[in-house]
Amino acid sequence: MHSIFQILNESTDSAGPDLVSLADLKVALGITGTDEDSALQKSITFQSQIIAEYCDRRFGRAEALETFTFDQFETSLQRQALVLKLYPVTQIISVDGVSEFTFDPESGRLWGGPWSGIIAVTYSGGYDLPEEAPARLARAVIDAVNESRMSGTRDPGVQSVQHGDTRVSYFSTSLSSGSSGYLSAPVTDLIRSYRRLSVA
Repeated sequence: MHSIFQILNESTDSAGPDLVSLADLKVALGITGTDEDSALQKSITFQSQIIAEYCDRRFGRAEALETFTFDQFETSLQRQALVLKLYPVTQIISVDGVSEFTFDPESGRLWGGPWSGIIAVTYSGGYDLPEEAPARLARAVIDAVNESRMSGTRDPGVQSVQHGDTRVSYFSTSLSSGSSGYLSAPVTDLIRSYRRLSVA
């Protein structure tokens, strides 16, 4: 079985990808001026995209069509769920060929089988961003942006600086490889539970 995911409709007000607002980030980091606003906004979007790619998910609200195709003679077990990619699910609009079904909004699992042939599911899901972003995701973006700001003013190859009797050492946060860049271990720990696991 394989699936094809297609976005049908989305609103720029809730589709994201930003997982935290500029105002909330500035409050969290104690930034009061506006000189950095443009750079901070770009950093929010960039770090939000990296986190979404690492989690293999889209977090923003949208209406989607997901088509599941089973191989010839392939039939699912009676209680086997289809796992929708865009979750939490807010509404199942239609399931082609199925009149009765149940679903778990938080995990995106849809029951109504056994499934076979081609199943097209039209539904809406995701978070109304940035307001509904889970606190851990918002915190992860704030931390990632702050790490970027703190490391951006010095050469990362410099381990320490000494002037007279004063010596300053720099300790880099360990990195975890993501799908499109690098996230620090503390940031990865924050978002680990939101990572979509592939179902074999």
